[in-house]
Amino acid sequence: MGDSKKLHPVGEASDLPDGGRKQVTIEGRAICLFHIGEEYYAVRSTCPHQGADLCGGTLGGSMLPSRPQEYVYGLDRHVLRCPWHGWEFDIRTGRSLFDPDRMRVRAYPVRVQDGRLFLES
Repeated sequence: MGDSKKLHPVGEASDLPDGGRKQVTIEGRAICLFHIGEEYYAVRSTCPHQGADLCGGTLGGSMLPSRPQEYVYGLDRHVLRCPWHGWEFDIRTGRSLFDPDRMRVRAYPVRVQDGRLFLES
């Protein structure tokens, strides 16, 4: 069996400003596409907890492991919070911050070719 990947056009890179997001449907699946800095990310837009639309969630950062009485904030603009119950996912990998080995949403590679965005599935 070959490992063939499909490229799906999802729009012009110039139409998605830095910090922007948009939801697309690929093969019947809702996927949320993000533009953060120089990078583009895409994750399945369905929360594995109870099915909320993740694209409607907030994007921010999170507290990172640190010493007692030390507060370290990180992952700025890379943590997607579910709008229903606040579950957090890293948009770069799709892994949850709470249980990264067991809970995740699918992350999709995004390519930019000739100014157009393509999602790989």
